[in-house]
Formats: sequence, structure tokens, C-alpha cells
Amino acid sequence: MEAAAMCFGPKILPHLRNGDHLYLPTKLSLFLHNKVALSRRTTKHKLLLCVKATSESSRPLTHFAPSLWGDHFLSAPLDYSEYNTLEIEMESVYKPNVRNMLMSSPTGDKEKICLIHLLVNLGIFHYFEKEIEDILDEAFLKLDSLFVDENGLETTAIMFEVFRRYGHHVSCDVFDRFKGDDDAKFREHLVRDVRGMIQLYEAAHLGTPSECIMDEALSFTRFHLESLASQEATTPPHLSRHILSALYRPRFLKMEIEAAREYISFYQVEEGRNEMLLTFAKLNFKLCQLHYLQELETLTKWWKETDLAYKLPYVRDRLLETFVGALATYFEPRYSLGRIIVSKISIMMVVMDDTCDAYGSFPEVRSLIDSLQRWDLGAIDELPSHLRIVIQSIVDTMEDIKGEMKPRGRSCSVQYTVEEIKRLGRAYANISKWARAGYVPTFDEYMEVGIDSSGVRCFAMYTFMAMEDCDEDQTIEWFKSEPRMIRALCVIFRLENDIGGFEIEMRRGEVANGVNCYMKQHGVTKEVAVREIKNIVKDNCKIVMEEFLTIKDVPRPILVRCINTIRLVNVYYREGDGFSDPHGNLKDLITSLLINPLSL
Repeated sequence: MEAAAMCFGPKILPHLRNGDHLYLPTKLSLFLHNKVALSRRTTKHKLLLCVKATSESSRPLTHFAPSLWGDHFLSAPLDYSEYNTLEIEMESVYKPNVRNMLMSSPTGDKEKICLIHLLVNLGIFHYFEKEIEDILDEAFLKLDSLFVDENGLETTAIMFEVFRRYGHHVSCDVFDRFKGDDDAKFREHLVRDVRGMIQLYEAAHLGTPSECIMDEALSFTRFHLESLASQEATTPPHLSRHILSALYRPRFLKMEIEAAREYISFYQVEEGRNEMLLTFAKLNFKLCQLHYLQELETLTKWWKETDLAYKLPYVRDRLLETFVGALATYFEPRYSLGRIIVSKISIMMVVMDDTCDAYGSFPEVRSLIDSLQRWDLGAIDELPSHLRIVIQSIVDTMEDIKGEMKPRGRSCSVQYTVEEIKRLGRAYANISKWARAGYVPTFDEYMEVGIDSSGVRCFAMYTFMAMEDCDEDQTIEWFKSEPRMIRALCVIFRLENDIGGFEIEMRRGEVANGVNCYMKQHGVTKEVAVREIKNIVKDNCKIVMEEFLTIKDVPRPILVRCINTIRLVNVYYREGDGFSDPHGNLKDLITSLLINPLSL
């Protein structure tokens, strides 16, 4: 109980020194011309260069580490001629060959599903979505015959995973045949099928609430795979590495492009590999990487021009880390515009978040959020300089995006994003009020606000904005219905963020944290609180999967972005606050995906 009691009250916070205003007129261009067609717009208002640092006892103060990346992606070598070369080769050679493999009549349904599984793992499935959906729609009508005589664990688990990945609700009962008749436990002889065990482990992460057999499969496979990975005599080295990687983070929780890069390294030493598919996967990764580098060049120029990292030195300078979130959401080359838009709005939400959480006194936060609700740059003259910078940057960013999306017929998505930004601001104000007062709400009370303060509703809306292949009206109507799926994602993000940022938030007096609130309400230690909260997260991941399998009136690509949000959360918060800490695991991921080439 002592450990629990230590965290509830506010901390003594350091003060900022008084500083002076420095006025400097500037122009803020939020989109920069590049290969991606984006309009340029000049800001009409003057910005203040520096923050006036006041000395209020209620002001938190957090010093975030500077960006590791600086201007790296402004000088990254890019050969744009490679685009055409890669695309021509892929279009003329590889895509037709794979399409023929998928549509070949002699190939049976099981073989086609296993091929789809391989395309998914190699990250090249997105070129054949229509063909894959047609194959699976037809095969799903013959589901019983597919599984009735299938006694192979690996093939059964592959079919289960592929069907569920594409929204077909295959019953988990297909795994009953691998359990004993007497004790209803998974048979021990399955352990000898290493690849089958790996595949069952991966499939077990696609469970829904009340599917106990999926929990049993996860426990069974994890226990034995940990042992199998260390058995050098029976498990080849590359397979051991594959097992260890899966145990650390299963494929379901990995970004699509991250999982593809990793699987390519595994597949290229597999016996019986298809060299054509392997080469195709490598070319695709290189093409994707070129897209990402080009987008980062655009974003880095824009971010430098805003100069917000200098004007607001208290904010986290995390453009690259923000881009990773956009990349987790959609990795496909066709979503270049989406990644740029998501990155820009996301970094603006970081600016607002840090102003409310890490710098602003509560009166300042209240003034900021009140002004945000009015969404009127003509009414911000009385605000302190740093708040004017924040408001102006957010509004101008959204105005530029509106100008870009209106000709594309996506104006409604922009307006709903603005409303969600206002809603997020109101939640930030509530959290700030609690924090500055040193008030620790109950966990239940906290979560009512935490659902909105997660920012996931807002993130989802502006993620959907750039998905021009999906009907906007249909998507917005679903979003307005307060979907259970979105609420579950809010819970997941809120609680994983609270676990990851617990220590730093306690140090700066942010006592309204989910872990701290749970400790207080239930009178438990931090360790117990984290364990129970992790269980809540797991339950909500299952809810997301259940909704993914049952919602039929929303375009599947929209639902896929929701699944990808779980992956984003895992990337950021699996080990602490990877977003805020530039020296964490995210650094290695950025290096692997955006800096290190993949040899052909």
C-alpha cells in the first residue's frame, strides 16, 4: 500500500524563468511542392517567435530530449528515376506473374489461400486486393469442405488467419480437432510441428471475446515455442530467430511494412522459396522506401518552415516519430497524400498536447481551448504569445488541408476532423484541471474523460479523410454513431499511453493518469494496476477484432485502419513511451525502414 500511496498527490514543480517577447513576422507554408501534389498557401497572420515563460506555481515543466534526426531527410540521396524503373519492372513482369498464380484454375482453394498468406507476409498483397477478395469470397462458401479433412496444423491455422484478416468470421472450432478427447487440451505431439506451432501462435492473436480456445492456443504455443527457439539441434537458426521475433511481437502487432521487411530476411534463406516472389517483395520494399523518403523530405521542409520546434521549445520535436504513426496506419504507396496529412495534423496535436500537459498553467489551457472552440484567428489577440502560435498553427494547418481536400470531394471529413480537434481540446482541459489541482479521480471517472483525451477519435477521422477510395458519407455516418470499435481503440491507446508515460507524468505532477487512478480506486500497487490494465487492453483488442469481423456496412479499408491503430499503439508504447524517448526502440525501427537499404 505504501507504493500505491506514493503517487497520488501532486509533485513540487520547478518554475520557468521570466522571458521577453520577441516579435518577428513570418510566413507559414503548411504544404510544400514535391512529387505529391499539394497546394501552397501563405499565412496571413504574424507569429511570435519565442514563448514568454511565466512563473506560475501551477505550471508543469518537462524537458524533452531533442530530435535525433534533424535535417537528415533533407539531404537523403533520392534518385527519382528509380521510381519509373521499379514501377515498369513490377507492372510488366511481377504483377502479371503473381496474378496468374492467383487466378490459375488448376490451383486449389487451399493452395491459393496459402499463397495469399505468403503475399501478406512479404508485403505485396495490396497489389491484388480485388483478386484476393474474390478468391476468399468464393472459398468461404465452401468453408466446411476446406476444413473437414484438413488435419495439418499449419494449413488450418493459415486458412483461419487469412479468412479472418479479410473479414470472414471462421469459427475457432476448427482447432478442436487438435485437442485431446479426454482432457480437452492441445495434444503434445503438435510440438514436433514447429511451423504449425508458429502459425497457431500467430492465429491465436485474432481471437474475439469468449473464444477461450484462442487463449488456450496462445498459452500452449508460447510455452513450447520458447523452448523450441533454444533447441539448436532441431530448430534451424533462421527459424529460431523467426520464433524469437514472433514471441517478442507477433505479426498481428507489427506494422505491415515492418513485418514485410522482417519476413523477407527470413524467407530468403528458406528452402523451397519462390525466387520470383522474393525479388518482387524486395522491389516493392525499395519502392515503398523511396516514397517514404520523398514524403519525409516534404514534411521536413514544412516542419522547418513552421519553426515550431524553436518558437515552442517545450514541445516534443518528433516529426519522424509522428510519420511512423502515419506509416503504421497505411504503408501502401498509393496513400502518400494520406501519410503527409496524417503526419501534419498529428504533430499539431502533439503541440496542443504538450502545451496543455507539459507547459501551460490551467488558466492558459482553459484560454487556449476556449479559443480553439471558436476557431477564429481574429479573436486570439488577447492570448499569450505561445498560445497564439499554437492556435494559429492548428487553424492554418487545417485550412490548408481543407483547400487540398475540397476539390477531392472530402470537405466533410475535414470539418468533422475540426470538430474532433475541439472535442480533444476539451478533454485536455479536463485533464489539465485535475492535474493542476492535484486531483486523482477514480479510474472509472478518469476513463470517461480518457476516452476522448486518447485522441484516437480525432486520429481516426483524419486518417479516414485521405482515403479517397472509400465513400465519405458512409464512413462519416458510421463514425457519428459512436462505434464500439472506435471506443475500444480509445481505451487501448489511453491505457497503453498511461502505462508507458507513468513515470514521467508522475515526476511532473500529472497525477490524473490511468495507472495512478486505478491504484487509488482499488488500493493496489503499481505492478498490480499495470497487470489489470493490461488485461483491459487485451479485452478491448478482442472487441476490435470482433467488430472487424461483424461490421458489414463500412468499407473494409476503413476497418483495416482501425486494426492498424492497435499496431501503432504497440509500436509506440510496448516498452515505455517510445514516442517521447528518441533513444528507444523506435530509433531502430526508423533506421530499418527509412535509412538502411534492402539488398536486392
